[in-house]
Amino acid sequence: MIAAQPTLSRSEWQAVSIAFNDAARCGCVATREPGALRKIYARLTGHHGPRPLANERLEAIRSFVCSTRRSRKPAEALVPVLHDQGFSPAQVDALALLSL
Repeated sequence: MIAAQPTLSRSEWQAVSIAFNDAARCGCVATREPGALRKIYARLTGHHGPRPLANERLEAIRSFVCSTRRSRKPAEALVPVLHDQGFSPAQVDALALLSL
């Protein structure tokens, strides 16, 4: 039996593109509260970094792709988040391969 080819919607591809740009600028959204130095930097420069996407599904894509791209290995800790958002294992694998 041949597995279906993993697909993404147009907005999901846009989230992938945003993640690539964020990773290139070292601006991935942090999964935890910013530290004191980052807060001081933000106040002094006005640069607060990217804000999370409004849609949890798209934010899950961006977080996974950005983290995978920055670390050059799949962000295993974020795989359950993608599964919770309804992504299939084939879609997660495709996102990981695309992000490496």
